[in-house]
Amino acid sequence: MPLAPPRTLFESATQRTRIVRHLDIVCLIVDAGGAMIVPIQDFVQAQKWASSKLASGNALSDRSRFLEQMQTLVSRPGSIAPTRGNERSLIAVARAMRAAGYEVGEWSLPADIRNPPLVR
Repeated sequence: MPLAPPRTLFESATQRTRIVRHLDIVCLIVDAGGAMIVPIQDFVQAQKWASSKLASGNALSDRSRFLEQMQTLVSRPGSIAPTRGNERSLIAVARAMRAAGYEVGEWSLPADIRNPPLVR
C-alpha cells in the first residue's frame, strides 16, 4: 500500500529534509538540495504559516514557497536557496552558528561577516 501524500505545505516542504535545532538557529539539510541555517523565530513563523496551507502536490514548489517565508537564511554553496537577510541579522546568525559549533567559513556569508575584523 503506497504512503499517503502529505497534507500540509510544511509536511511536503520538509520531506527528505533533516531539521536540526540549536539554541537560536535551525539547520535544514535537504537531500540533494544542500543545507541552510535560519533563525529559530523565522523557522517557527514559516512552520506555522506552512502548516496552515495545503500541499500543492509538488514537493519542490512547496519547499520553495516554505523557504521564501524565511527573512534571514544562510546557505552552503550550491544549496537550493541563496543567503539572504540584512547585515545585522546575518551577523546574529553567524554568531549563533559559531556558538553551535559550525565553521562559518564553509557557508555563503559576506567576507566581513565570515571573517570579522579583530577588535583591539
